[in-house]
Amino acid sequence: MFKQFNPKNLILAALVLVLIATGCGSPTATPKPVTAPPATAAPAGTEVNMWTYYGDTGPAAACVKTAGEDFNAAQSQYVLKIRNLAFTDFNQQVTTAIAGGVTPDLMIVDNPDNAKYAAAGALADLTDYVKAWGQGDQFLPGPWNSTLWDGKNYGIPLGSNTVVLWINTDMATAAGLDINKPPTTWDEFETWAAKMTDKGKGVYGTALLAKKDETGTFLFLPWVLQNGGTLATLDSPESVAALAFWKDLVDKGYAPKTAITDGFAEIYTQFTTGKAGMMISGTWNVNSIPKDAPNLKWKVALLPYAKKPASSLGGENWAMFASSKQKDGAWAFLKFVTDPAYGTKLTDCMGYIPSRKDVLAQVAAKSANDPTMLVFLKQMESAEARGPLPNWPEVSAYIQEAIQEGLTGQKSPADAMKAAAAAIASLLPQ
Repeated sequence: MFKQFNPKNLILAALVLVLIATGCGSPTATPKPVTAPPATAAPAGTEVNMWTYYGDTGPAAACVKTAGEDFNAAQSQYVLKIRNLAFTDFNQQVTTAIAGGVTPDLMIVDNPDNAKYAAAGALADLTDYVKAWGQGDQFLPGPWNSTLWDGKNYGIPLGSNTVVLWINTDMATAAGLDINKPPTTWDEFETWAAKMTDKGKGVYGTALLAKKDETGTFLFLPWVLQNGGTLATLDSPESVAALAFWKDLVDKGYAPKTAITDGFAEIYTQFTTGKAGMMISGTWNVNSIPKDAPNLKWKVALLPYAKKPASSLGGENWAMFASSKQKDGAWAFLKFVTDPAYGTKLTDCMGYIPSRKDVLAQVAAKSANDPTMLVFLKQMESAEARGPLPNWPEVSAYIQEAIQEGLTGQKSPADAMKAAAAAIASLLPQ
């Protein structure tokens, strides 16, 4: 499928266009800006603290730990200390820290949440830092715009990602499926899931992530988009059909009932231990699977769809807190970890796609003969951002509730989606 690509040119051009198209816009409310103070000398070994939500989301914590160690080894003025919190509790703990005035200096924030914290005045205004740095124009517009609020800069993009279909090729072959023709439609996907299911052995055709947090929204929304639904039409037949399809997979035993509590760590374990023949997940597994399951035979494919291709645009930003006591040290780390000299070390480790054009060019050169990365880059062409809305967490919470109610049978898919649509109506742009 991808042999006609001219990778070095087409991949980079496609990604630039996609990330421009799916990038977040700059909202209009005015926060309480905190401008960069004049640079001051810091004592040797001044501690800079950073929080991440990588406490329960796979190998990313180890990758960021390495970046911190590299920064600490490269200079002696600052020492970066990292605290990894659970994804599910992260926003609550950050909100509590902000209220108590006890925030760290930096955090890694899911890009849909950047606007929320900036609007609340919790993030430091990096506009002066960025202007002096002179490298803001090196970032792709999509990820870069997710750091903006009211025309000011409140973060630096870390990297971007999307999700694709992962297939256990041994299980598929054993089930009589042609691994060279992966499922491309919902009907074909259900057929594959059915054939790879072995209820007697507790083996499911596919893992399914429907956890009641942002990861659940991240994995579910593409199915709404694939069938012609939108965030503004969650109660439409097209949107309802997406939830009904997921419920069908669970009800028929092709996906586990634990889907309502399974996150990325759980579906990864199911897939790597042969308990699920397929999973929908991201680039971050590319480097970890060979280490965790060296004998597993797998491949990736584009997500199947009903009416049009669609996936989610994910990624994180680095953000500095307004109450940081070590802004210069935090900024020193941000410059180090995003510099082209540091290159793709962090994003390669995490399985992410760089947000800097000059660093992305390094990936394009390295991916010319990599079929796995070519699938991810192709999927990026149909990846769509969540929001952008400063109240995105509220919108997402209603979608999560609908998923939970629909899959557990508390409500029919139609009633669950109708309730979500009514709840978010006033939160969407009018």
